[in-house]
Amino acid sequence: MVRDVVAIGDKVELKLMDKNEDAVKKIYKSKVLDFKDYASVIIAMPIIKGRVIPLSVGDKYSLRFFTQTGLYECKGLITDRANDDKIYILTVELTSALEKYQRRQFFRLSCVLDTDYYIATEAELTLRYKLKQNIFKSPEDKQACIDALEQCKKEWKLGIVVDLSGGGARLMSENIHDVGSTMQMQIHFNSKVSMKSDCLMGVIISTEKMTNRVGFYGYRVQFLELHKEDRESIIKYIFEEEIKQRTKDKNNL
Repeated sequence: MVRDVVAIGDKVELKLMDKNEDAVKKIYKSKVLDFKDYASVIIAMPIIKGRVIPLSVGDKYSLRFFTQTGLYECKGLITDRANDDKIYILTVELTSALEKYQRRQFFRLSCVLDTDYYIATEAELTLRYKLKQNIFKSPEDKQACIDALEQCKKEWKLGIVVDLSGGGARLMSENIHDVGSTMQMQIHFNSKVSMKSDCLMGVIISTEKMTNRVGFYGYRVQFLELHKEDRESIIKYIFEEEIKQRTKDKNNL
């Protein structure tokens, strides 16, 4: 049953399914409000920039649930939408079994790397989506979008990456964040690493209160939209650091 895995309040992402698999599809963010039955969930209707997005009954979506035990994916069909005491809701029937999201396996490096990061706002994510779609009526409109993105609020915080791979990272911080939040990270590597992007984007897929570090929280972050060159640079860095560590251990024997 879905409620054995998913809890009320868990965040969920919806991506429209259609025959054009190559098309870039908008991802809508919502949260679980209730359960209708063993195979249906009631979620909040997505809101973008203060405007309710009335997804259509009959449309099929792929869903990703951010739970305390990890990410789960399935397919779903919107069967109803309503206004319940001024709260706009959707009923989604799950048409496939929930499957735990298995990331591609990368070699992981235990490390201690200082990191500056911030949690991206919905406004910033919307502007980034527009730039990715690159649908503008004029160069001036695109520049206005870029200028607005630069003006987005960024509350930089300090963290420590303690585990790194080509697919994501594990980070410690004294700040509390929600599963499903999008993070922009600047990792301070302890050697020269050539990166194409100023920041690495990632989504928090799990969180826990650290038992061995009072006042700290641990986050597993999955990289999003990572440039191929940046992934290769990270993997190269991990490989070189692993060789250094093995050489050091061998010399200490």
